[in-house]
Amino acid sequence: MPASHSHSEVNVAAARARDGRLCLVVHDDLELRLRLAGLVRRAVPGLDSDAVTRAGFDGLPNERFAAYAAVLLIVEFRLPQVGEPLAPLARLRRHSPRTPVFVFARGGDERCAAKAVKAGAADYWPIHAVSLPELTGALAPLAAPLCAEVSPKLNLVDPWRKPEIAGYRLIKALAHSASASVYLARNDDLEAPVALKVQPVRRPDELSEGERQRFLAECRMLSTLNHRAIANVLDFGITERHRYLALEYFPCGSLRERLQNPVSEEDAVNYARQIGQALEIVHRAGIVHRDLKPSNAMMTDDNRLVLIDFGSACARMPSGAMAEADLTTGTPHYASPEQIDGLEPDLRGDLYSLGVMFYEMLAGTLPFRAATLAQLFEAHRSAPVPALPPAFAHHQPVIDTMLAKQPADRYASAALFLEALDLAAESGRSHDS
Repeated sequence: MPASHSHSEVNVAAARARDGRLCLVVHDDLELRLRLAGLVRRAVPGLDSDAVTRAGFDGLPNERFAAYAAVLLIVEFRLPQVGEPLAPLARLRRHSPRTPVFVFARGGDERCAAKAVKAGAADYWPIHAVSLPELTGALAPLAAPLCAEVSPKLNLVDPWRKPEIAGYRLIKALAHSASASVYLARNDDLEAPVALKVQPVRRPDELSEGERQRFLAECRMLSTLNHRAIANVLDFGITERHRYLALEYFPCGSLRERLQNPVSEEDAVNYARQIGQALEIVHRAGIVHRDLKPSNAMMTDDNRLVLIDFGSACARMPSGAMAEADLTTGTPHYASPEQIDGLEPDLRGDLYSLGVMFYEMLAGTLPFRAATLAQLFEAHRSAPVPALPPAFAHHQPVIDTMLAKQPADRYASAALFLEALDLAAESGRSHDS
């Protein structure tokens, strides 16, 4: 966004803000701005976002701030700073005191939170732990004029309303996606709390009898699998309004949180091996995961990974879902080319997704990144596989095979991948010695 703006641009933005439609996201990293803007859209559908770099923000005229329903300021507390990290907040409070400012911190602590609130922030979140329902609660009042336009005749379902599943007491929401929600829940018949995944059934005819039977059959199959790297299925069912799946709960978080810090080669190989072993078991049972990504691999306190959220049993990805996804979900970054093209992926699609994860663990970044979904999809389809850092070059043939564009060029099974992984790891050890 240019640093200077005409009066007409300011007036257009102000009109959109008065309609409750526009907020401003500020940070230098494009991907992070896109993720937060997408999160805003999920929290309050229809609430749009402008996005600017810190330099772009500094170049905005003061009168422009009143054009926004809110400013979402991503603040880096963990990096060396030139100047005060909360300086944009101070400027906003001076020149547009009525514009609410929400601070999303990277690397902050309690003192940073107290400092931000004292400086006038309307709210403060660590950016890796933003609760979507909390964000909805904070931003929904800003979009009140927009919400008033929705006809009550549509009888829209509140996506954040807790469902009622007989026998379960929902303690708190753990995660939300476009298709389902996960709650920490209690059941009197189960000793420990569970992660209860609930997918709404919006219409009686939404699920055919065949789909119902397939869901139940695959849940039964998953419940019979006994492997330390596969989450135990404790309960499942279909009600008039929901289908649900109760899994063991993992309080240590997921591989996504673990990847906020560097991963050693030893851990990367270990994690990839554990996921490969889990895939070997589920593939042998005729089940394809279809949504493999770091947030679906849960950590335990002894550094184990446990695979959750099997797309085949919990919710098949509907046709066209990839086209409707956005860069905030994580899924597009790990999707295979055939899945992007709307084809039903087989087990080799899971191995492609694992290849993306393995590359990310070794290199510290995703193999394919882009500013838009269209560019990201095209990279998955046609961009060459990037080279790993030289220290991990012995794993490059494994990565190249896993990320092959055509399924026929990938490993034909998880077992073959595990063999290649062990050979590459041994090659690296021999080279080091």
